[in-house]
Amino acid sequence: MDDVQDDINMIVQIDDPRDPQSKRVLASLNLGEKLSNIRKKLEQNSKVKMNDTFSFTNKVGQIDNNNILAEIAKEDEERMILEKIINKEDKILYLKSEPDWKFLKDRHKLEYGITSTLEKANKKAFTIMEDCKMTEIVDGCKYSTIEIDSEEDQIMKNDLFLAADINTKVFISLSTSFERSKITKSNCNANLACTISEYGKASLKFRLQPDVEFIKEVKDAIESKDPRNFKKIIEEYGQFIPTEITLGGRAYFKRSNISRHFSEENPKKLNISTGSQGSNIKIESNTENLINNINNSKRECFKLVGGQNLNINNFDEKVWTESLKDFRYWSCIKFKNPISIFQPLSENLRKQILLSIGKKILYTNTEDHKYSLVEYAKPRVFGLDIPENILKIIQNKNADCSIFATVIDKKEKDIFNCQVIWSQNEDPRLVIHCIQKKFKQRKCKLRINWMVIGYDLNFDLSHSEFNIQLKVQNEYFKATGHQTIIKSLDLEDNSSVLCLGIPVLSKLNSSNDSLVINHHFFNDQNNEKIGLYAFSYCLEKNHYVNLPDFTFTILIISSYPNSDDYGILPIKNNNKIRNLINSIKHNPLKQQRPKFISLYSMGENCGLNFLKQKINQIKIKSIDTNCDQEDCICKSKKKKSEINLKYAFLNPIEIKTVKRESPWLLRN
Repeated sequence: MDDVQDDINMIVQIDDPRDPQSKRVLASLNLGEKLSNIRKKLEQNSKVKMNDTFSFTNKVGQIDNNNILAEIAKEDEERMILEKIINKEDKILYLKSEPDWKFLKDRHKLEYGITSTLEKANKKAFTIMEDCKMTEIVDGCKYSTIEIDSEEDQIMKNDLFLAADINTKVFISLSTSFERSKITKSNCNANLACTISEYGKASLKFRLQPDVEFIKEVKDAIESKDPRNFKKIIEEYGQFIPTEITLGGRAYFKRSNISRHFSEENPKKLNISTGSQGSNIKIESNTENLINNINNSKRECFKLVGGQNLNINNFDEKVWTESLKDFRYWSCIKFKNPISIFQPLSENLRKQILLSIGKKILYTNTEDHKYSLVEYAKPRVFGLDIPENILKIIQNKNADCSIFATVIDKKEKDIFNCQVIWSQNEDPRLVIHCIQKKFKQRKCKLRINWMVIGYDLNFDLSHSEFNIQLKVQNEYFKATGHQTIIKSLDLEDNSSVLCLGIPVLSKLNSSNDSLVINHHFFNDQNNEKIGLYAFSYCLEKNHYVNLPDFTFTILIISSYPNSDDYGILPIKNNNKIRNLINSIKHNPLKQQRPKFISLYSMGENCGLNFLKQKINQIKIKSIDTNCDQEDCICKSKKKKSEINLKYAFLNPIEIKTVKRESPWLLRN
């Protein structure tokens, strides 16, 4: 007959990271009882407050006076007795808390946004919802090697991996910019290789609810009608926030056979074209396999993220890896699915923010095309090379996108005119006419510059100049049997505002395919407004004709800070044009891109003129017709001195960044 053991008084040491200090509780327990029964007794003990986040452990050793505790799986509690895990000398039962998302949330400040310097923001913007999902990563060990070739590449990757613990590809996909912290610049005698040992232990996926104070500041910024207040919000609350993170540790190594010399570099700007579970948390498992083999050469550790703080000069990876079994040593090693801090706000607030900030240039592209002039008066229709992600934005009504385009003949022989054709349920295309005084067959080399302007539903404000205001105004005109349209626009004639325009057709057929719609803006002195003058020229008839149905899209720019990219110049001032070209000579591609231009006049009618754009010059051309109609506009056209004519231009930077799709964008 087995001896029945009596209950004995023993110490229960509770290792709970949510409690600043481990506490000890005296409890009467039976060494011969199963751990499952011991758990029930401790749940009834008001001092212990045992719950499902606690595990029984077996003390297997010590490091620097810290106990190394091996956890007992819950499924083993039914067959294991207390005596098997108790040290007979000290008779202490060690309880250890399992990972708890609420603790990890506070520990790693997951409700705080991340700034442009990749640091946690000063103010809390969100509350994590109670349905946070925590997933254990089994065998989550990865090894990878990064080859750094050039000095510039090395500085960039040093910064990404050393200044912040973030997944590089995810960060680059944010299309964000950040200011570099002070970094170590290296001159290498050979290519530098950085190897990374990554140990993923758990992932957290969560939904965010905006904080009340954050909502209040957003509303105040909207009511202020000053877009710069959103910049202040970003500075305080961060630029983006991840909605999923990986926790664990990373160790960074460099190969010892590379000699290096170090010097300090000051900070610079670098643009990289990111229901309560409570105590009953459900742990799901997945597996991440090794993706790359480590080079067998000797490695030297130079940075640790997570794990026990060991001496990297005498680094023992095995000991460091063992310490990651304790979730108190975990760090954030990857930010996943980052979104703008404005994204979790209500749809109404998001719309108000976009209206306050204004539209942005979402994408620009320059394309070269061969254009064979073989048939008189017939245009060429060009399909735009639109990336799939940009096409989704264009197709989204909430983005309210417009297309602007301009074209030059690289041989600089003829005048080319650009119009947009955009019908419902079809992608935008360009209609390009060649305007010749006398038709001649030839092969042309065209360079087309086009851009997409709309609301940035991803709220990527990293490149935004909050002093710049872009607006788009659409004027719809029905064919009324007139050759001209003269209209005063609802725009104040202000020296800090300029307009650029392009006609948009909903269809192209035999009735309008040979028509060139041209325009200029003028100073409507009677109304103190900017006026629009539009007319239509038929290439087939070589004559000015009645205007068709069309939409005239106007880009309105105010407070643009860089005069090299925008402005109004006299047609005849070639010195200023040459100075403009010289000022951007450091960017050859920018020189060769055609500028977006529109003619300006002090009076209503400056003549039926066309702008001819060259690489380094803008000229004005008029088309003469042999007309015998007394009521034709060509009879009343005025020969106005070019000295009094100006042109507005925009020469934006090239934007080809692939932006992430926002949840709001995908829902619509």
